[in-house]
Amino acid sequence: MDLSKHFVLLNGEPKTLQIDTIQKNGNTGYSVRFKNNGRTYNYAYSKVTWLSTPEWKDPTQCKVYINGTLTQNIREIWRFGNNEHSYWRIIFNNNFVLDDASGKITVAQSCLQETAAKDVLTYMKNVATINPLGRDEQNHEGTLSQIYNSVDFIDKETAAACYLNPANNKPKKRCHADLVFPFGCNTSQKIAVANAFEHQISVIQGPPGTGKTQTILNIIANIIRQGKTVIVVSNNNSATANVFEKLEKYGIGFIAASLGNKDNKTAFIANQPIIPTDLNTWGLELTTYFKVRQHLHTTSQHLDKVYELQNERALLLQEQQTIGLEWKHFCKNNGIDENIELENHINSKRILSIWLSCQIWTDDKYVKHTHGIGKLKEQIKWWWMKWTCINRLHIQKKIDKNNLAPLILELQTLYYKNKILEIEQRIETINQEMALYDAKALTNNLVKDSMTLLKSSLYDHYKDRERVVFTDTKDIKRQGVMMKNEYPVILSTTMSARSCVFADEPYDYIIMDEASQVSSETGTLALTCAKNAVIVGDTKQLPNVETEEDRQKLQIIAKPYNISDGYDCSKYSFLESILKVIPDITETMLREHYRCHPRIINFCNQKFYGGNLLIMTEDKGEENVLTAIRTVKGNHAINHLNQREIDVVKNELLPTLKDCSSIGIVTPYNNQVDAFRQQLNDIKIGTIHKYQGREEDTIIMSVVDNQISEFADDAKMLNVAVSRAQKHFCLVMTGNEQAKHRNIMDLLDYIAYNNCTVTESKLASIFDYLYDQYTEQRINFLKNHPQISDYASENLTYLKSATIIQYTIKGRFMNR
Repeated sequence: MDLSKHFVLLNGEPKTLQIDTIQKNGNTGYSVRFKNNGRTYNYAYSKVTWLSTPEWKDPTQCKVYINGTLTQNIREIWRFGNNEHSYWRIIFNNNFVLDDASGKITVAQSCLQETAAKDVLTYMKNVATINPLGRDEQNHEGTLSQIYNSVDFIDKETAAACYLNPANNKPKKRCHADLVFPFGCNTSQKIAVANAFEHQISVIQGPPGTGKTQTILNIIANIIRQGKTVIVVSNNNSATANVFEKLEKYGIGFIAASLGNKDNKTAFIANQPIIPTDLNTWGLELTTYFKVRQHLHTTSQHLDKVYELQNERALLLQEQQTIGLEWKHFCKNNGIDENIELENHINSKRILSIWLSCQIWTDDKYVKHTHGIGKLKEQIKWWWMKWTCINRLHIQKKIDKNNLAPLILELQTLYYKNKILEIEQRIETINQEMALYDAKALTNNLVKDSMTLLKSSLYDHYKDRERVVFTDTKDIKRQGVMMKNEYPVILSTTMSARSCVFADEPYDYIIMDEASQVSSETGTLALTCAKNAVIVGDTKQLPNVETEEDRQKLQIIAKPYNISDGYDCSKYSFLESILKVIPDITETMLREHYRCHPRIINFCNQKFYGGNLLIMTEDKGEENVLTAIRTVKGNHAINHLNQREIDVVKNELLPTLKDCSSIGIVTPYNNQVDAFRQQLNDIKIGTIHKYQGREEDTIIMSVVDNQISEFADDAKMLNVAVSRAQKHFCLVMTGNEQAKHRNIMDLLDYIAYNNCTVTESKLASIFDYLYDQYTEQRINFLKNHPQISDYASENLTYLKSATIIQYTIKGRFMNR
């Protein structure tokens, strides 16, 4: 009987190769005759599993592991079973056949057998031919192109398979146990860490000063606690060095190996860390372990409430600063005493509702009725509004139906004063609620308990054994399994990631930092090294610098390939690419900002982040947080160098900054940097691109251009420049009239508005808190009051006019 395409299990054991014949025995079961003795045995149906119609697997696109060891010389691979269970038959070149139902055989399949994945990889390989990485390093593993040429297998279980062909390899959802936070956390960081373990691929958007490194460290800690491995990569060594320094600071740097290029590997071999002598004190008895874990859980619950209150307070403080500043401008423009007393508190929403009604009365689009029931309704509405103004809002002025502008001004004044009071009262209530919690003690307990549990896991991993010492750099890859066991955390550049790991043993996780600066071809290569990926970056910050010549070459390379636009290396960084290629990817934005003075970061917050940042620093009324100096008009910039701006910085600006502990000068152009360095020896100076990731107490930005170019005005560059400043930001730019009012001019307007030095009406509503509230309520009003007009077109006009008001009032700054 030919059973070559069948798989028979008797009592759960694979017996196909020993069976001569098998057939049904009536309704009771099967009769089985074996080859070795010719006897026939009867088995009940429940004792027999008989599988057929196997699935053939291409041996050139598979790797077979027997008891965890890679096996060679395989001729055929057959899979029996269903989606939940796999039974394998392996036929070797010498005709030896091995059946397995116990799980000792695992088969890794390559996603490159899929046409879509193979096409994208081929495109990336061709892109790598123009990437200069590796060409200037002696004794390196090779150029990027050479490394790509060695890639002929990508496990379908890796994150790279999801990226190369997301239609066939959708990112999987995972489960995770309780999480620890030994490096501290906040609300959005907790969400980001949880998402990293709930999804095969997740993205963390980390705006400036929101704690990306802290989040990465907490993810690493939980990976280690789960007994898994991680490779942390970036496009340069500085980001990963920061991670290593933090691990060292907390006494657990011995779990990490800083690798990458040959020099780093050589340095690692020469300075292999030892296991701490106090490791034996890190172990926990079972009862103590559960006690600490329960205490951590309780602490975390209390902190969630604290975080909720802190975040609401931060929002209210932002709102308070915004409306307070706008109130000053409002009073100045309308001749109102900003210190007027509020006689009675009136709910600000009620005031907005009345203002909305008045605005509708003054709107030319309002459908007015001259007779009948329509006119009666109008009279009733007018009477009710007038009665409310007098008796509810206590407005004593005469209300003229034909001239409601004075009434609207009165309503706006009332709104400001009452809203300011409401914010103050809510902040005071939150402060009282927060006083019930000892936030500092809770945070300390969270960190302490988390670190205790992490160290307990490290004790279990490293106890009672000698540290393995690697003799040379080749040992790192040659003894890949041992390397993973000794150093579950590997630090590398994206390009060198594959040279740091044993190719047949992908790491459990890869964390890619500064992914907005990683090119797609290097990011793809790094993604082949791990099963799960956490991509960290900020699409609002600068990508890697690319020349126009390279961009044109990349466009030519892309033409022959029928691949998604999201893979186009001439357009997108790796972070942008993965967001486009996998549009439903899980994405978390770190919201809480801790670096910059509120008035500094709020420009970036409103201009680039849609107001989504929670500013955790506080405004204490400091002066000259934001300053701007415009040089006299003239064509002072020549060949991207502006000596006039340098003179202004030297002679006018720096003398006022003598008390600053650290100062940095940034500019878009290398020529200006060189000129500054020749004339100022003791100041840190660099291009904005080079300053990404750095920070100073004071940042001076020299724009250089006579007419601001699109390059200098780039939104991402301006975001980076402004967000480097912790306490002071100084803008130095031309006094020339600009043909176009764009990002830098918006910044100038913002500085003027916040310093109250410009009072033209176009600046009086930079944020326009009042009209934001008005617009929101008006839209809700229109949704809930379709009777405003008898015609749908009229109601749509009101909705549209509300938006127009917002755009008009807010002007060029917020909604261009």
